[in-house]
Amino acid sequence: MVKLLEWKEKIKNIYAEHEVYMQPLLKFLILLIAMITIKFNFNVDNIVSSWIIVLAFSIIFAFLPWGMIVTGLLAVIELDIFSLSMELAGMVLMLILVMLILFFRFAPEQGLFLIFVPLAFFLKIPYLIPIAAGLLFAPTAVVSVTFGTMLYYIIDTVCAHKEAITNIAGGDNTPTGSFTIVKLFTGNTEMYLIMASFVVTVLLVYFIRRMSVNNAWLIAIISGGLLNFVIIMVGSLILKIDYSTLWLTIGMILSLALAYILQFFVFSLDYTRTEHTQFEDDEYYYYVKAVPKINVTAPEMNVKRINAQRKKKNFSRGNKK
Repeated sequence: MVKLLEWKEKIKNIYAEHEVYMQPLLKFLILLIAMITIKFNFNVDNIVSSWIIVLAFSIIFAFLPWGMIVTGLLAVIELDIFSLSMELAGMVLMLILVMLILFFRFAPEQGLFLIFVPLAFFLKIPYLIPIAAGLLFAPTAVVSVTFGTMLYYIIDTVCAHKEAITNIAGGDNTPTGSFTIVKLFTGNTEMYLIMASFVVTVLLVYFIRRMSVNNAWLIAIISGGLLNFVIIMVGSLILKIDYSTLWLTIGMILSLALAYILQFFVFSLDYTRTEHTQFEDDEYYYYVKAVPKINVTAPEMNVKRINAQRKKKNFSRGNKK
């Protein structure tokens, strides 16, 4: 355990010392993964799908704020949909504009979730997102998590019906046919089930981790994961949704493990040294519970240069002779 804490401190120190370079690098890696995911899922032949544009976009947008990054990625998705159907792209654009207006109104600082939620779905660990949002942010995170889930299902619906989109009405792309695709998205009961489970999970995790109990974050992670699992399982049975129990179980286990790692790096407390105190002023009595953080200083290595000392002695002896 001590070794892990030492490595944690080393990683935090390295990031703090090179934050100016680390932030753009991390953004570049996230953007590159997102762009590659979009490229291979849509698999359309247009300008934004070329590797040069993928790399250039990832490099340029890595130095911009999350709000502009989200807007740029949505523009790429919209161009890919436009390559399949102009009418469908117009309808999806209206949904995206409503999403962006509400998003920038309520949760503009949480733009990373609009990227991480679809990526987590593609990586089969989407259940990590509501737990992480509840641990790290306020209840307003439900807005960005919900819109991120909607964005994933937009991509999933378009990609699943890509051939039908380009062959609607015997080869003629009509607004009626495109509206049918939009209805498939808006009538997706699985999407509404996942959105509801994520909202409830975010709120539960947030309120538990704010409680003054020992291991509140760990309890919040386990409780949120179990509740999310139960809601999806029961909801899929009631709504008769064909949801893979195997992938749900595997994804939930991986998500809980990653959430525990996140908790280890962000919130490590030593509950064995908990202190309780109380004091008062003219109007209130205060009862305070203080739990110290676990801080381990990485051992510093002092290297002695023995060879240099020997050379110096040999040189002095030569001068005496």
